[in-house]
Amino acid sequence: MGKDFSSAFAALREILKRHSDGMIVHVDTPSDFTVITRAIAPQNRPLWFGAVLVTKSAVTYHLYPLYFNPALQAAVPAALEPRKQGKTCFNFQRPDAELFAQIEDLTRLGRLHYERCGFLKPGPLSQEQLETALRAGGEDSAAIARQRKLKGKQAAVKRAATLKKKKKAAGRGREKSK
Repeated sequence: MGKDFSSAFAALREILKRHSDGMIVHVDTPSDFTVITRAIAPQNRPLWFGAVLVTKSAVTYHLYPLYFNPALQAAVPAALEPRKQGKTCFNFQRPDAELFAQIEDLTRLGRLHYERCGFLKPGPLSQEQLETALRAGGEDSAAIARQRKLKGKQAAVKRAATLKKKKKAAGRGREKSK
């Protein structure tokens, strides 16, 4: 069975659209359908709900409530696991009615979670509201912050090593040309 990105995109877009009542369609193009809530996160950024994107290798379905809800993460059906990339992304190359029904159910549950947390109400959200939602979902915001800081340090070390390697290679190139 071949790739059919346009049909997969159209079907996934409709799923996200059905569950975005009262939210803002941030982008709606033939390759990007992004929905944000009317709530504003602490850094004056919109709180994202979901997105469907066409990439080179797949159509991706992003469901952001998965960040705030380990119980919802645990509810991801086994059939969807091979398509999962990261915490919130699922990849598809063609429509699949059975998998798309499972995506629809996850999206419905994600919306319910956002409603319970007050994330669909217009206006600013406090850092405390987000942390409360994370704790209610079984996450530790301090641990998440530590993990992000560690990943940032690891990335900086890796960048420094790459730059050092490039500088060394450039030096060897100059020696050869002499």
